[in-house]
Amino acid sequence: MNVISFPRCSIAYLRRVGAYGAVNRAVMERLLALAGQAGLLGPESAILSIAWDDPAHTPPAACRYDACLVLQEGQTLPGADVRHGVLPGGRYAVFTIPHTEQAVSEAWHTIGRLLRETGCTADSGRPVMERYTSAGVQDGTCAFCIPIL
Repeated sequence: MNVISFPRCSIAYLRRVGAYGAVNRAVMERLLALAGQAGLLGPESAILSIAWDDPAHTPPAACRYDACLVLQEGQTLPGADVRHGVLPGGRYAVFTIPHTEQAVSEAWHTIGRLLRETGCTADSGRPVMERYTSAGVQDGTCAFCIPIL
């Protein structure tokens, strides 16, 4: 685990509302296709997967999922259903995990334990994110980023 400070960043994203699951992958694939067509994917690109709601406390039909592209200065992603926004910066506990469905699922289910083990306190005002970079995709990993106080 590393504790890092993420800067505030502009994003382009696609949102899906509904039960989390395999359908979220289609949203991510659509974002990647749009970003590729716009020439916005490269070695420095970062993709974020954000599940905004805890399904233990939010009805499945109301759970929000965003597939996000971190934008560089002056970039925009065209598309009728593409939204643009800003993610606040801040401190994150970052765990690098294998990019497998099982490892990501286990990470989502062990957030509390991971934080207790590191002595960190979660910041519920910012989202937990899965972060994908070109280097991570090449070595089969992703970063599980938990906002901390």
